[in-house]
Amino acid sequence: MVAEISYDLVMSDDMGWAEGAFRLPGGEWQVFIFVSSEDPEPSVKTGTRWKSGVTGVFVRWPKSKKLSGAVIEEVLSAAYGVQEWLEVRGPDSIKIR
Repeated sequence: MVAEISYDLVMSDDMGWAEGAFRLPGGEWQVFIFVSSEDPEPSVKTGTRWKSGVTGVFVRWPKSKKLSGAVIEEVLSAAYGVQEWLEVRGPDSIKIR
């Protein structure tokens, strides 16, 4: 499956946090948020629903591990069964959530 992803920030190889939007084939835009955590292992919560009604994924990412666009796509691929991501200009996640 090929899906679309849009980052709200300019991504680097070691982000402190990240936010953006993604769209699975035939679906609506969803939000992803990755935040730093003291936990030693990632915590991935799919099905998160924001006040606007938009859904997505909230991830607590260990500070001890690097966070990059490639890592985000890997985590989202594992959660949603995506084989390939196309980076596109999508909606600002802050506006849709």
